[in-house]
Amino acid sequence: MINKRTNKKMNKGLKITLITLGALLTMIIVGPFLIPVPPLDDTQPYKTLADPDSLFIEINNLDVHYKRTGSGDPAFILLHGFGASTFSWREVMTPLSQFGTVIAYDRPAFGLTERPLTWDGDNPYTQESNIQLLLGLMNRLSIEKAVLVGNSAGGTVATAFTLAHPERVLALIEVDAAIYQTMPDSVLLKWLLKTPQVDHIGPLIVRRLAGVQGDNFLASAWHNPSLLNGKPEISAGYR
Repeated sequence: MINKRTNKKMNKGLKITLITLGALLTMIIVGPFLIPVPPLDDTQPYKTLADPDSLFIEINNLDVHYKRTGSGDPAFILLHGFGASTFSWREVMTPLSQFGTVIAYDRPAFGLTERPLTWDGDNPYTQESNIQLLLGLMNRLSIEKAVLVGNSAGGTVATAFTLAHPERVLALIEVDAAIYQTMPDSVLLKWLLKTPQVDHIGPLIVRRLAGVQGDNFLASAWHNPSLLNGKPEISAGYR
């Protein structure tokens, strides 16, 4: 039989456990909001950062930054990866333009394409919206069919677009595309990323990519990191 002393100890242990769990839960819920997120200094309107050959076009209520060179058919559309921009294709566009029209654009959340924090209708940062944006770009530029060249996450979009609109794709070129047999998917992760807590501290997490961590991330994604040595302009371009 359980005596009163043992029962009292069990109740005390249960209370301590509940109090500890409650404190941890409170810390998880409230803690992120206690972290200050100061405004960024020295921000500029995105168009002031444009290059002489930069172009802008409105597609699906977004001001999209793109570059274009060459002429005639076929049309090559270049889709960059995560954390990149049209800068990724700076050494590719001119040589490729010998064979036709070459277009590179900044996907939403990257480069100089408009980045709304609020929107009406569909979330502009989803894969489906990326597909619709590419379709709108082709329609606005009167491109019936294109050779899609996708790098990393841009390869994911290029492939998804090809599956959705095969009649608009002349060929598909993948450059280390981020495509998995089993996508790393998690219902918990998706829920977590939509919480107000992560929404609050998200800017701090992303800003770290502009510092030393960003340089490390860039080196890890580079096939031959030694090519970055003595070329600070490359890191600066991605930053």
